Amino acid sequence: MTDLRPWIAVAVLANMIFVGWLLLAPEAPTGGGPGAPAAALAEDPTMAANRYALPTRDRPLNVILISLDALRYDRTGLAGGDGPSNTPNLDAFAAESVVFHAATSAAPWTLPSHMSVWTARWPSAHRLTNKLELLGPDAMAEASLAPAVPTYPHALTQQGYTAVGFTGGAGVSGRYGFSRGFEAWLDDRPFAGLGTSVPPALAWLDARPPDRPFFLFLHGYDAHGQHPLPDSLIQSIPYEGSLNGSIEENARLREQGLSAIQAPGQDASLQGTLQPADAAFLLALYDRKVQQADERLGAFLEHLRRADLLDQSLVIVFSDHGDEFMEHGHIDHGHTLYEEQLHTVLMMRVPGYARRHDIPEVVRTIDIFPTVFELLGLPPIPGVDGASLLPLMRGQGAPRPAFAETDYRLYVHRRAVRDGRYKLTLDLQDGGRALYDLEADPGETRDISAAEPRRSYELEQALRGWMGELGVNPQDYLGLEQKPIAVF
Repeated sequence: MTDLRPWIAVAVLANMIFVGWLLLAPEAPTGGGPGAPAAALAEDPTMAANRYALPTRDRPLNVILISLDALRYDRTGLAGGDGPSNTPNLDAFAAESVVFHAATSAAPWTLPSHMSVWTARWPSAHRLTNKLELLGPDAMAEASLAPAVPTYPHALTQQGYTAVGFTGGAGVSGRYGFSRGFEAWLDDRPFAGLGTSVPPALAWLDARPPDRPFFLFLHGYDAHGQHPLPDSLIQSIPYEGSLNGSIEENARLREQGLSAIQAPGQDASLQGTLQPADAAFLLALYDRKVQQADERLGAFLEHLRRADLLDQSLVIVFSDHGDEFMEHGHIDHGHTLYEEQLHTVLMMRVPGYARRHDIPEVVRTIDIFPTVFELLGLPPIPGVDGASLLPLMRGQGAPRPAFAETDYRLYVHRRAVRDGRYKLTLDLQDGGRALYDLEADPGETRDISAAEPRRSYELEQALRGWMGELGVNPQDYLGLEQKPIAVF
């Protein structure tokens, strides 16, 4: 009988070597969550160069775009941290999506940020920087997107898609140009949440024509300061101060802080008015709103799953901007370009690739629709500022600088550029600039421009060059004083 002991010894040794290789293998650069080990025994098709190759599908995919207005990235489970997550449904969706952890908005409030998504253009390019446009020193008119500026949803309808939108109105009202080409557009209740927009969206999905692909936009102001929270939830928050958590109070505090701007270059401020306990109370209110938004989102996503629509649709969940809670002296949003207002949620579920894929590089919300169009194999819209993220999703592309701007109600005129870990902000009215290292100082509390003069100069030149490409002269804003717009 043949002695098998030498062969057994060889097999055991080979197995030990193989296990050791698995334990010592380098980490994968992308996919499976931050730091996921490269332990696959066979080639993973989602890691190949042609992953996310959807145009070869027999039937066109539907597109479902979900906007969670005013949702800060750092108040979701995507940011990690200790304690229970505010967003278990969002987190579950992330488990089968591409998650962009450093998504940044083009503007810190609803109208310009959403129109930048709609057009893949910077606010100064699509020109909807406020709800009213200035016609002269004392003349204003309601703003609306120029007919010559194409929108991606309208382009989808030209490709045979049925487009429908169910929104919370206000800054995404159809009159600003959002509803161009849509078969249905709901915006009749200002600052409405998903509790208002989800039911008609589900009714439409259940009755939709089965033979045409569709684009569905779902939007809610659930986390917004102007969306009310039930009294029972307000009273459940331990707090002994004078605030009541109402939407009327939110509006009063916002306007009070903005009234502190009396000269070019000044900041909105509630310093001395709100104490740390008050800010903590307002943030706790916000977290309750985020939890409600997550519950309503979860119900909508579950309906998609039960209706077998998840695997027939490209589903994108994003937020348009965040909110401030005295991190820089004020509350609400629109008036600064700090990360609490610009760092947004962005994730994309791609049928056939429903596994988590974490991308840490900086991306822009203006890149959403160019990515969708490349995924679907549709012709790109020329002349836009956004670019497809598909190369980055395939591990082949490099991140681009992210710009942001705000001319919020003519109170402020500010611009910012982020390149990797560094971010420079510029106040156009007084020329003040600040440089932040977001890796070492994520709260943007230390201006390092004096310690990094070369980096500051290069980023400021990039920022001014970008403005020049948009036909905007920074010198026109120096010392500029304007009557603020009352409409918010």
